[in-house]
Amino acid sequence: MKNKEEIKELLLALSDKMNKFEKGDLFSLSEIKDGFDLLMGGIGKFMPKGYEEQMGLVSDFFSVEINVNKTDEYFAIATICLKCFSEIIENGKKSDDEFVKSCFDDFKEKITGYINKNILDVKKDFYPADYFANLVDDKEMLSKFCDEIKEHLDESQITLVDLEYDSTNQENINKVFRAFHTAKSSSAFLGVKNIEEIAHKMEDLLMLVRDGKLQITKDLIDVVFYGINFIRQLSSIIESENYEPKRIIECFNQIDIYKYIAVISEILAKYATKKIGEILLDEGKLDKQLVDEILVKQKDTDKKFGEIAIEEKYISEDDLLSAVKKQTQKAKSSVFVKVSNSKLNELVDLVGELVITQSMVKQSSGGQRVSGENGAAVDCTFNDSAYVQLEKITTSIKNIVLSMGMVPVSEIFNKLRVVVRNAANDLGKMINLEIDGENAELDRNVIENIYDPLVHIVRNSVDHGIEDGDERQSAGKNKIGKIKIEALHKGNNIEIQITDDGRGIDKEAVIRKAIERGLIDRDKSSDLDDKDIYSFIFLPGFSTAKKVTELSGRGVGLDVVKKNIEQIHGKVEIKSVKGQYSQFIIKLPLTLAIIDGFVTVVSGVKYIFPFNLIEEIIIPDDKKISRLDNGQLMLYLRNNYIPVIFAGEILKEENFNRDLDKILIIIINYQNRLYGIAVDSIAGKQEIVIKNLNQALNELKVFSGGTIFGDGTIGFVVDIEEFMDNARRTLK
Repeated sequence: MKNKEEIKELLLALSDKMNKFEKGDLFSLSEIKDGFDLLMGGIGKFMPKGYEEQMGLVSDFFSVEINVNKTDEYFAIATICLKCFSEIIENGKKSDDEFVKSCFDDFKEKITGYINKNILDVKKDFYPADYFANLVDDKEMLSKFCDEIKEHLDESQITLVDLEYDSTNQENINKVFRAFHTAKSSSAFLGVKNIEEIAHKMEDLLMLVRDGKLQITKDLIDVVFYGINFIRQLSSIIESENYEPKRIIECFNQIDIYKYIAVISEILAKYATKKIGEILLDEGKLDKQLVDEILVKQKDTDKKFGEIAIEEKYISEDDLLSAVKKQTQKAKSSVFVKVSNSKLNELVDLVGELVITQSMVKQSSGGQRVSGENGAAVDCTFNDSAYVQLEKITTSIKNIVLSMGMVPVSEIFNKLRVVVRNAANDLGKMINLEIDGENAELDRNVIENIYDPLVHIVRNSVDHGIEDGDERQSAGKNKIGKIKIEALHKGNNIEIQITDDGRGIDKEAVIRKAIERGLIDRDKSSDLDDKDIYSFIFLPGFSTAKKVTELSGRGVGLDVVKKNIEQIHGKVEIKSVKGQYSQFIIKLPLTLAIIDGFVTVVSGVKYIFPFNLIEEIIIPDDKKISRLDNGQLMLYLRNNYIPVIFAGEILKEENFNRDLDKILIIIINYQNRLYGIAVDSIAGKQEIVIKNLNQALNELKVFSGGTIFGDGTIGFVVDIEEFMDNARRTLK
């Protein structure tokens, strides 16, 4: 932070965030913590002399990790600090020295007490005094141990990704189990007690999976992935401290493994095998008094609980057999059948043809269509029951087939964990990866085509986005970089966002490169908006990287990213602030097969808009439409003025209706704003089977595909993003 204005803004932002903070909000707390780190990196040069010791204490205070549910005391002290800094930044050398002195005196004791309570005592209590007493003093053995651990962890990561797709693969389950069993044994032999404990708990967890008592889920795999990262970090400490036991132990003593172990213990406790007595008690076959009585008798004999219960005639043999079956019952698991992707695609195409045929039957029946039970359409002709049955079967088949082709994005997100980790290790960077929304599902064909673009973007974030640790620290950032990958549902689409808190994109550098390559005149560069500037980055061979690395910077990649995404009717956008963050937003259709569309007619051509965006249909009234000085029409609707866009203009039609008496206006809700789209007429809602356009029409980006209607005519599916982008240019 270079100037006082920036620090003033940061002080106000921090104060506002603390006032709005709700307990348990980990994301907001992380933002506040990052803000304090940034503040301490820039405030020092503006402080008056004589407060060096106090500033050191304040710096120690802000470096303490905040408990997400216990922030009151921390924020109370932080508020006093912020008031003091505000006084100094506002008034400089003229600041009230008495006020500053009283501030520091007021919180000096509070800060010292807080630090002692939240750091010193906690560090002492993690482990017993002799916990690491058996750590070997042999550098070669520790070095081999670290290499072995890495090998097992790398193999486990890849296997876990496969397990998430096929959770019934027993060989893969055994492979991961063996990896942690070996890690436990090796660490126990060398006295690396903390890794031994973590590996032992993970082994216990995987034993439940191996024995069929616990089903593999995404959440469970996340727990194991976290453990892998934990062990990897602990082994990295051994390497970074040059295998010196004393220094290794000093570092280990500051790391609490028991929060993670507690998570596994909770899972183990939940899925631990119940004893026969507990099962019979739960079933009401025995009461508490009888259970206690049998347990007392069991102490004086080698007989099992069930044997005594039968001998005493408390239960029957059938009761015991039923309890034993429940005790040994394996967890139910989902059964997956692998299907050839080509066959699945062929089936989807056939269903598409079936939907088209249904549409033909509907149009050729020649009957009146009315609304029947539950809103279902009924054809009031001789073949009404046959048609209703066909419609019902077609819809059911369509839904099942489409769901068969849907795959959770976690399938590729989990692979990206490995990509980020390996790339960060290659570049010597520390990066924390956050993933959210991985349960969202996409068409299998979309998933297959999106993986490579995501790898390019993620590697770009690691290589060019996230700075080196020293550079981040000098910029007032946390030494550990952050990348967040999340999937968000947006109507019939999904957005995948990849955000890093790195150096951002230097727009001036992009413009200079574009001018240098003759892509734009220097005189016109000031007219470019952010979208225009970032579009240069996707051109083949365009790169502003100062250094070529093995990962990226060769000017190859982002042009391929854009091409691959557009092939599956997707869009990619960039948002960035220099020195703060970069964000790649990929907008994708949920499926490439069938959508709910709203069919309109412009100049005799059918155009399909996404049905989920349609709010209502308006028959225009001259009294409610006004014209601005620039010619733009505005529709007055329920106390709001809505811009009207003639679809014919955007779609480059010539003979569309401009007469307000002959048009209809469909109101769409796009990005939380209402727009009116004027069309000649409306055919209504219909299920649309999307077909790829031929090569000649593929260049028309305003269309995401085409379709064939029941009467044999063709229609074009409008890409609403491109349509609205073109429309906004006309609205300026």
